[in-house]
Amino acid sequence: VAYPNKYSNEICSACREFEVDENLVRAVIRTESKYRPDAQSRAGAVGLMQLMPSTAVWIAEKIGSPQSAVRLTEPSENIRLGTAYLKYLTEKYSLADALAAYNAGEGNLLRWRSEGREEYGFKETREYVKKVLRSKKVYEKFR
Repeated sequence: VAYPNKYSNEICSACREFEVDENLVRAVIRTESKYRPDAQSRAGAVGLMQLMPSTAVWIAEKIGSPQSAVRLTEPSENIRLGTAYLKYLTEKYSLADALAAYNAGEGNLLRWRSEGREEYGFKETREYVKKVLRSKKVYEKFR
């Protein structure tokens, strides 16, 4: 119950397509929305993987699927776009930095690095990275 395994088909499909660890995606979904497809943040992030609409449009265009960005509340589309975005970030950065960028935005991560910070600038981001990595380990243990 604490570590749901919902949307397995959608997660497996997206992870196969973009070559991303399924347990990472499960951990992000658990941390971002607690598996609620209708979740919306105060900042405007939408769906299971809490994508900002502008990020969704950008990643949808990048993967050649611009129509996907308009269906962010649909689990399959949200998971697919969120997984594609994780792939983009993990190809550029370490896993922890990719998660920090996913949470706080790539611009913030780059600014923190250019300032020579060894720690992420937002407490929320520091906690987010820890939560996702902890959840990923739990999913790995039980899968």
